[in-house]
Amino acid sequence: MDASPHNSFKIMMNEVVDYGSCCECGACVLACPHNVIEYIDGKPRQTAKPDAAFDYCGVSEGAGCDVCASACPRLWPRETHLRDVTFGAERGFEDIFGVFRHIFVARTRREDIAAAGQDGGIVTALLAWAREQGHIDGAVVSAVGADDPPCFPSPKVATTVDEIKASAGSWYTYCANDLALADAAEQGLEKVGFVGVPCQITPLRKMQYMDPAFLVTAKKKPKIVARQRGYLRGPAERVSFSIGLFCTEVFRPELMTERIERDMGIPLGEVRQFNVKGEVLVYQRNGEVARIPLAEAMAEYQRPECRHCGDFSAELADIACGGVGTDRATIVVIRTRRGEDIWREFEASGEVEVEPIAANKRAWNILLRLARRQRERVPQGPPRSGTAPGLAQYDPRLAAEAASAALAGTGKSDDETAACLEAAYAAEARPSEVVGFIAGQPIPGDPGEPAAGEKRRLPPPLGPDEGGASPAGGRA
Repeated sequence: MDASPHNSFKIMMNEVVDYGSCCECGACVLACPHNVIEYIDGKPRQTAKPDAAFDYCGVSEGAGCDVCASACPRLWPRETHLRDVTFGAERGFEDIFGVFRHIFVARTRREDIAAAGQDGGIVTALLAWAREQGHIDGAVVSAVGADDPPCFPSPKVATTVDEIKASAGSWYTYCANDLALADAAEQGLEKVGFVGVPCQITPLRKMQYMDPAFLVTAKKKPKIVARQRGYLRGPAERVSFSIGLFCTEVFRPELMTERIERDMGIPLGEVRQFNVKGEVLVYQRNGEVARIPLAEAMAEYQRPECRHCGDFSAELADIACGGVGTDRATIVVIRTRRGEDIWREFEASGEVEVEPIAANKRAWNILLRLARRQRERVPQGPPRSGTAPGLAQYDPRLAAEAASAALAGTGKSDDETAACLEAAYAAEARPSEVVGFIAGQPIPGDPGEPAAGEKRRLPPPLGPDEGGASPAGGRA
């Protein structure tokens, strides 16, 4: 695959939507500057010209656009190809679960949040604290509201602490959180805490880092370039920090409507919360807990789109959280400097207690196994899917050079080109070279394949000097 030219609307519709790997994040719809596509039955659909082919966009094939495809998490560059541009020179440590600065276990000290939260209640507690302190003016979450069917959350913009607390817990059905960033824009929010599963975090990084020079084409004026740039960069620019949720898969709605309500006789309105701990736990309002074998739920109700995801631990988030292998506690992975800064202040508030990862060996082992398994399950897809081994890191400089080469010989004057590039980049710096490893090379921390007949030996949990504790050193 040529790693330089940008992806197009036609490629996205054929190699993602028609192919079957579309994760239904809605980022393409969010990023479309020209109302060409809509989110219908969980998928993007071309509605600007109903009598045209499903993969036809008049803007893409005319003046040029393709902002939608540039945000798609199922096209190259994928998570592993975005590490250098995301973390740059500030990347800390690296393991099979991605780049990180700190990994530890934590739980909230707020009883009101602990009672309703998932595992250690950290995501809800961090967002509530950030809202109280003015670090954010709202949060994008998934929640079951008054207008939603029981057990089926929808994307929400929570602007109060009570609304944030009401979003606590996971429902394990897909909810296109990225779409709520349009609501955040309409409300004028400028500092948003974003919570999402890995395939919802990746589009934000692509919106943040994909070089915008591809927007400059022979037929385009600066005004149109500026509009398209606004849709490419705008949603990510509103995000103050992102919290990614560990995710192996989510389930089809039939798990709720058929297995739980019809077969088990549990009204969905009586379900208080779900969790997955080696089995699907269904917490009911009467205090009872029903159980479904996880193997059965995965075999019968797993979304087929999820098998195209190799990112278990939200590798591009500022902070990643999950409850694998823990008891009422959350594994916290701090990945970026921004994530570390916000966590340091949060921990200093006294509202959270932490433990080093070495004190939670079972959780560490499960994290390594799940991260490895998820990487290995992704099938090799179409040419632009980015799933072939050995693909290079995304380099904005190479992308800018490819865009410049595409303009050569089109007759666009130097002055026109310069004006359009000014609109494309606005105040941001032009790209410089990215130097890094090739995605697909051996991953640090991966013990590799065991010898025949031997069990894979997992490395021990990391010590504080290796990033295995909170920024404050892992003290409770």
